Amino acid sequence: MKEIQSTNEELLALEQSLKNRFQPIKPDQKFVGELRSRLEESPVYQRQRKTAYFLLSVAGGLFVGLIIFLIGKGFYQDLKMS
Repeated sequence: MKEIQSTNEELLALEQSLKNRFQPIKPDQKFVGELRSRLEESPVYQRQRKTAYFLLSVAGGLFVGLIIFLIGKGFYQDLKMS
């Protein structure tokens, strides 16, 4: 246990040392915004988005169908036992 705590302290010291040595990068917000909009409007992203919506719809439909099937099966078994 002492060894793990010692390792954690060493890692924290290393992290602090690196944090003090290197200044964080602050990118230009205009550049980031333009890059984001270009990436979101790309044909590949649009196609992936459509595919994701389609697969999500199919999964939702299968889930609803399963619920309906299980409820119907329960009703059928209740009627069969009566």
